[in-house]
Amino acid sequence: MKSRLSLLLLLMMMHSGTRAQDPEFPRKEFLLQACLHNGLVSDFHAAPDLYLGGIQLRPQVTVVEHLLRTGFVSDLFYTGKRWQTAWGPLVCIKLKTLGLKEFGSAGNLNLCLNHLWGSRHQRLVGASLQAELLNLVQLGIGAQRDYYLNNWWLQGSFGFRINRIKQPPHP
Repeated sequence: MKSRLSLLLLLMMMHSGTRAQDPEFPRKEFLLQACLHNGLVSDFHAAPDLYLGGIQLRPQVTVVEHLLRTGFVSDLFYTGKRWQTAWGPLVCIKLKTLGLKEFGSAGNLNLCLNHLWGSRHQRLVGASLQAELLNLVQLGIGAQRDYYLNNWWLQGSFGFRINRIKQPPHP
C-alpha cells in the first residue's frame, strides 16, 4: 500500500511541474509508432549471447494529459535462428520535457514499462528510457528480464511516428 501511495505522489509531483503550453502527451491523443530494435539475449553465464533484432508496432493513447500514455506492443523479432512474436501492454511516463527555452519543446524523455508474452514461451518484463524528438522520432535503450527462460534482453531502438499529428482547430 505504501509503494502505491508513493508512486501516486511521485506522479502527481511530476505532473504539477509540467508546463501548460507543453504540446506533447496532449489530451486523448492517439500515437502509433513503428520501432526497429536490435540487441542481444544473454544469461551472462554459460550460454553464448544471441542476436536479437526486429520491428515493433506500438499504438498508444494519452491517459493523463502531459504525463502518462498507455498502449500495446506487437513485436516481430529474430533470435535463436527463428522469427518469433511477442505482445503485451505498455505504459510510458514522461520524465522530462526537452525544452528550447523561447522556442518551446524539442521533445520528451520517457520511461516506458512493458510486459510481453512471446510465441516461444518468453515472459518479458522490462523498462526502457526513450527520447522522443519533435513528436516524430524516438530513440531508446532498454532491458527486459525473461523470468520464464531466465535470461536478459538488452536492446536499442529507433522509431518513428506513422500516424498524422492531430492539429488543433484555429480560433
